[in-house]
Amino acid sequence: MDSQGVDIGSGVARPVGERVVLLATEVRPPRAVGPDPIVRLAADGGARGLHLGAGCTLGEVPLVLTGAARAGLEVISLSLPLPDRPLPAGRRLPRLAAPDAEERRAAIALAEQGLAPVAGRARHVLLDLGPVALGASATELARAYSRRALDEDDPGAALLAAAVAERRARGAAVVDACRWAVEALLRHAEPLGVTLVLPVGATPWEAPSPREARELAALFAGAPLGLCWDPGRLSVVCALGLPISDESLHALAASAKLALDNDAVGLRAGYLPGLGERDPRVAALSPPDSTPAVIVGAPDATDEEIRSALAAAVTR
Repeated sequence: MDSQGVDIGSGVARPVGERVVLLATEVRPPRAVGPDPIVRLAADGGARGLHLGAGCTLGEVPLVLTGAARAGLEVISLSLPLPDRPLPAGRRLPRLAAPDAEERRAAIALAEQGLAPVAGRARHVLLDLGPVALGASATELARAYSRRALDEDDPGAALLAAAVAERRARGAAVVDACRWAVEALLRHAEPLGVTLVLPVGATPWEAPSPREARELAALFAGAPLGLCWDPGRLSVVCALGLPISDESLHALAASAKLALDNDAVGLRAGYLPGLGERDPRVAALSPPDSTPAVIVGAPDATDEEIRSALAAAVTR
């Protein structure tokens, strides 16, 4: 830090206390178009750096890191596990919250592999704990929602009720699997000065739920583990009528270690801020300005839409 209160440790002069805004690789996946488009958009839009997430394999990470450094950008956060190479059609990543212990071990090993190239750079790791397989169909629920067929006497309402009941019955097992993975990853992340960040699930098919995330955070109190503020997903929770109190929303916002700045359309989150909607209870809240904000969007967003979202976040 210099005498004017400017942080020059990264080689880029930035005022201390400046809000940290990051651009997620989802908007211009390096796997599809190389690292230059995402680096250029982040630099032109005034972002502090990048978040390595969807659309980026471990093979692309060194290329993105090199491009970011040349542009004066930091890589402060990333999602893990990332695939080590493009997944063949019909294949998925091993899940950190899988019921099977061997699958969890494979997911943990892949996440640890992803930490190596960003050691000393990344400070936050958003954990992708994987989907929860239920008997009820998430696709059918989305169709019912689009037809507005979730009223009490509609088939969609029965489907949602069945999914919620099954997920509740499996809640203890899901939390235990999450705890198992988090405990293992904390042993690897803590010496690197990395904080693990838990997502909040938007539907019964995702883990952990907002309640489970807070439960896990309390279980590991004092460890470098925090929660994510995700207005897109939380708006889906509200759209489905799943129980979440104002107190829980306030607690999530106030304690968030990382924010994914995105909107929802229907039951789908991940739209650029301003291109979707937020539940009024969610829109009324925001995390502290000290919380790094990751701008998330879809690859079909235009350059202008991305720049507009970045400008709004940087000047908030």
